[in-house]
Amino acid sequence: MADVFDGAGSLLKVAQLGNPILRQIAQPLTQEELADPKTQFFIDSMIASMPEYSAAGFAAPQFHLSKKIIAIEGTENNPRYPERGSIPKTILINPEIKKFSDEIKAGTEGCISVKGLWGEVKRSTAITVEGWTREGKEVTIDAEGFYAVVLQHEIDHLYGTLFIDRMENMSTLAFTSEHNRFQI
Repeated sequence: MADVFDGAGSLLKVAQLGNPILRQIAQPLTQEELADPKTQFFIDSMIASMPEYSAAGFAAPQFHLSKKIIAIEGTENNPRYPERGSIPKTILINPEIKKFSDEIKAGTEGCISVKGLWGEVKRSTAITVEGWTREGKEVTIDAEGFYAVVLQHEIDHLYGTLFIDRMENMSTLAFTSEHNRFQI
């Protein structure tokens, strides 16, 4: 029998819109908490859960843990984002956006915690993020395009913000079927 901490992770249940944990400000992790095998197993479980939900990324609050952890899955074969290109697999602990580009671009976003809905959101086209790797080492990421959008979306979750809160024009809100049908 495999060790429970063998890195395989397990599937996690996603918190849905209306669950109060999605509106909380997540707490930072200490180095000691990050080194805990339970935290590492949780990170493995976040990663293991992404293909199940066809997610580009997740934040810990979406899995009922109010801690500053985000995980981004490479999106090369993701059916929810066929035209977005690939982005690197990324685990960030205590991420903070340090710089936003002046250039802003509108794009449609969806969220597994706001299941079945998409809407137009304006985001910076490039950002600089600082945080820790899952090993606790400091890292700086300069991201552009879809990678920058996904990072902004996931970091928003750490501050209790959902993509629908960033929508300026609610007339762009659409169910997935209609979004796909009419390319909203």
